[in-house]
Amino acid sequence: MAPSLSSEDRTRFYVVAIGLLIGIRFIAAAFLPLFFGDELYYWMWSKHLAWGYYDHPPAIAALIRAGTALFGDTEFGVRFFGLALTVPTTMCVWRTGTLLLGGSEHGARAALYFNLMLMVHAVSFLAAPDAPMLACSAAFIWSIAEAEARADGRWWLAAGLFAGLGLLSKYIVLFLGLGVFLWLVLTGNGRRWLATPWPWLGGAIAALVFSPHVIWNASNDWVSLGFQFGRLGFSGRGRWYYLPQFVGEQLVIASPFILILAMIGLWRAALSGDSNRILIAALCWPIILFCFGYVFVDRIHRNWIDVIYPALALAAADAWRRQYGTAFIRRAAVPTAVALLVIIYGQALFRPFSLAPYDQLNHHLASTMRQVAVPIARAVEMTQARGILTTDFPITSWLHFYLRPQVPIIMVADEFRFLTAPPATAQHLDGTLIYVALKTDMLPVLTGRFSRVERLEGLPPTPFLVYRVSGFKGEPYGRIP
Repeated sequence: MAPSLSSEDRTRFYVVAIGLLIGIRFIAAAFLPLFFGDELYYWMWSKHLAWGYYDHPPAIAALIRAGTALFGDTEFGVRFFGLALTVPTTMCVWRTGTLLLGGSEHGARAALYFNLMLMVHAVSFLAAPDAPMLACSAAFIWSIAEAEARADGRWWLAAGLFAGLGLLSKYIVLFLGLGVFLWLVLTGNGRRWLATPWPWLGGAIAALVFSPHVIWNASNDWVSLGFQFGRLGFSGRGRWYYLPQFVGEQLVIASPFILILAMIGLWRAALSGDSNRILIAALCWPIILFCFGYVFVDRIHRNWIDVIYPALALAAADAWRRQYGTAFIRRAAVPTAVALLVIIYGQALFRPFSLAPYDQLNHHLASTMRQVAVPIARAVEMTQARGILTTDFPITSWLHFYLRPQVPIIMVADEFRFLTAPPATAQHLDGTLIYVALKTDMLPVLTGRFSRVERLEGLPPTPFLVYRVSGFKGEPYGRIP
């Protein structure tokens, strides 16, 4: 960008760029099918609303239910509210940057960096718990920044509300709370707040908002909390190369030079003695250090750290403002991020490169999932099947959305994933059924319960394995989501 541009001109440029980036996500969400896996799984949750599910708290299910109430069971309906939350999330990052970094231009640059991150695009145009979690995280940080800037303790109540809502999205928000606690303890400004009731009241509000999910867990054998926090135990699956793998993934999904700027900004902020900048650093370092240690336990999921992406964007904008890093890094940050987005969106929308040798279903960049349903419909017609058996949640969810069969779909393994769905009866399992799978490893789940399990031939080409199943025996099992 030309150095002669005024601060107002640069801010206007950032606004236009942010608008385009958000618009691209809406376009992609409208044209791309739901991706095979979790996105469809969360849509299934929305059909049976509850205060919790096996994998996560309930926020994403509620958002999807609201979106499909407006736009029907369409890709856009499933994704709408996750996308819509991008706007207030961006505004929170902008306002927080304005308060903590000293001006609207710096806030706008932080908002631009945030919207250039590949991970932010992925988790906002896909229906995932990360979208409401990011919105609540950004709002939580903004509320604390407002409390500091205005010296008004009532903003801590808002921070508590957003923290509670964030926990209803993903438990990982706890790390933000830990970061704020460190800031409260380690800085003079923070200790002054600790001497007032406001942070404590905010914590009480967070606990109150989160409490229905805790009650649900208590009523369901602590299934969700047990699953997620059970990952913290030493599993012996840690490997040294998980760390460079994690760092490499973050360099791509956070954008290389934006992440480098952010890490320089975080390091310098931690040593600065400036309370505002220490707040940004304190929000980030706990989960960064946790991830670096977790490699000795197991593989790190690449999206665990996206809870601090709003703070990373603030740190990167601070580094740019203070001219940390080389001039090349600062100049390359935006163009490199744009180039990555062009490549990913181009592949997702137009598929110039075939991924079939590596991933027949294009799990991550699918664009033909509607056509894949055709052979399954043909199998139901050929066999006059009374139902479809499945043994994993991605296939179960995908069949529901893209096949919309007139016969029940019965998941006969991992029933805990659909705790609110009705159980199958002997009548559902009697007669001829078909079984749909991607591998043969779950066939023993059927062969012990059915007298006849045989591969079905004569179907159009499909990556799925399809079996004719009949002769049910024993006690009924399975769920009908």
